[in-house]
Amino acid sequence: MNLHAALRLMAGSVILISLAIGYGVHPWGYYLTAFVGLNLLQSAFTNWCPAMSIFRALGLKEERCRHGMSVHQGVHMIAGSLVLLTLALVFIFNLPVELLLVTGVLGLSLVQSAFTGWCPAIMLSRLLGFKQPAH
Repeated sequence: MNLHAALRLMAGSVILISLAIGYGVHPWGYYLTAFVGLNLLQSAFTNWCPAMSIFRALGLKEERCRHGMSVHQGVHMIAGSLVLLTLALVFIFNLPVELLLVTGVLGLSLVQSAFTGWCPAIMLSRLLGFKQPAH
């Protein structure tokens, strides 16, 4: 497993766990969901987040582009934006909490992509022109 697959696995898992906590235990669990979304979004531009430091220290291999933004950065940008958008729609604009099912599906998609190497955000990133990293 490479660094970006591990990051998608961790982000998707934390999204699903925090949504379950927010829905079933206490609404403050959604703050963790927002934190993951914000970290995904900022890591698209900085190529750094706390989890990436841990995975690098563990020796996971990282794929990078020499020029431009990678497909992985595109996935972070798309996933982080969607997580933050759905949370904003529910908690700022008072849309039904069931809209967070979109966030749950996104979390599941990130988890499964860690094992299959494919998710809609990867395909969309490629279509938007993000670069395939060199191995």
